[in-house]
Amino acid sequence: MWGLKQEPFAAGVLSLLFVAFLSLANVSHTIALRYAILAILLLMAGSQWLHWPACKAVFKERIVPVSLLSALLAFAVAHSLSLSLWREESLGEVYSQLLIGGLWFGVGLVLFRRPRMGSILDLTIVAGVLIAATEFSYGLYTYCSTGYWPYMKAFTTATKLEFTFFMNFVLAFIVAILCFGHRQRISRLPRWFLLAAAVLILFVSLCAGARNGMIGMVYLMLSMLFVYMVFEGIEFGWRKAVALFAVVVIGVGGMAAYAVKKDERNALFMASAQAGWNYSATKAWLRMEPYPMISPGVMVDASAYERVAWIHSGLDLIAAKPAGYGYSRDAFRLALTETGRPNQVGHSHSGFIDLGLGLGVAGILLWVAFCGSLIFIGFQGFKQRRDVLGLVLMLITCGFLGRMMLESVFRDHMLHLFLFTSAALLAEMSRRREEGDRS
Repeated sequence: MWGLKQEPFAAGVLSLLFVAFLSLANVSHTIALRYAILAILLLMAGSQWLHWPACKAVFKERIVPVSLLSALLAFAVAHSLSLSLWREESLGEVYSQLLIGGLWFGVGLVLFRRPRMGSILDLTIVAGVLIAATEFSYGLYTYCSTGYWPYMKAFTTATKLEFTFFMNFVLAFIVAILCFGHRQRISRLPRWFLLAAAVLILFVSLCAGARNGMIGMVYLMLSMLFVYMVFEGIEFGWRKAVALFAVVVIGVGGMAAYAVKKDERNALFMASAQAGWNYSATKAWLRMEPYPMISPGVMVDASAYERVAWIHSGLDLIAAKPAGYGYSRDAFRLALTETGRPNQVGHSHSGFIDLGLGLGVAGILLWVAFCGSLIFIGFQGFKQRRDVLGLVLMLITCGFLGRMMLESVFRDHMLHLFLFTSAALLAEMSRRREEGDRS
């Protein structure tokens, strides 16, 4: 499609489209735009498939994750046709969630395997900075107008869950480059920009006030500290290593303490979680009765109570029907209704519960196997070649699985972002290894 003279222009167009998707996917009411970008990228991927043999070879190079994801998609279609209790809705959801996600995975594999393509690391970071800067600008405007900085609110995304999900996602890219980028010239972004981006993302994430977002940040920081100590501690020197360890732990502890103190809900968390675990005592978790009281005049924290109750009841539903009820974003609500419990809830706030209710235990196992293959490939690349791309692949996959336990991220743009970036990382790892072998 493009000659050698047009290659820089083609790479520039692709980069703009990727940044547009990575950033605007998080913004509400952009579904049509995302479909338009996907259609353009599919056409370009088809052209690259014909033009570059490497774009065909990548599917063989990454045969394990490709096969496992294909198996999950095929199983989801078969399950919707034969086992789902709401067949039409399941087929529609499988198309819009999983099959479209599979197309994003394919686009990432093909277009980032082509020669002379930029790095997915830089593109994701730029997209994250655009979102974070917009959020900061809104906060600054609000502060100048009203005298207070917005807390527990998100301007750029529909919910603070979606905002902190993407911020944690981008932060993994930044931290990996800052810690190990000196071993591999992989990012064109200057170090000062990365440091400034990290500070900005940390600030806006703390202002968002999402507890699970804070858990994700703490996990990321401690994980990177462990990895850095294991792989760089000896060369760094034990005194400097101990000092770094202390600084990171104190910093992470300070952030966590600030978040706990700032969020008044945390004082009621344990009692609320215990009441939620004993969900059968009332119908409040179905949103059919008032929330229970911890003590006279003190009501449970609704968020903690409902999440724990929904996870426990979801596990009971899966145990009652391991084959699954039918894939849907509202599989939890539909399964409750199907088992004779009228309710006013939606999803379960746990991606694993939603997936287990939708596609059963087999669906969970296929997804975990796919993610396990990504983690293994990333670990092998980082262990053998100190490949920063492999480290990022490990971090975002483990982070996504961890977030699935507490949030319904296995859907919509969050799932598509993960599948696209993981595929891009896989393809870029292959491309850079091939370029390294030639040089």
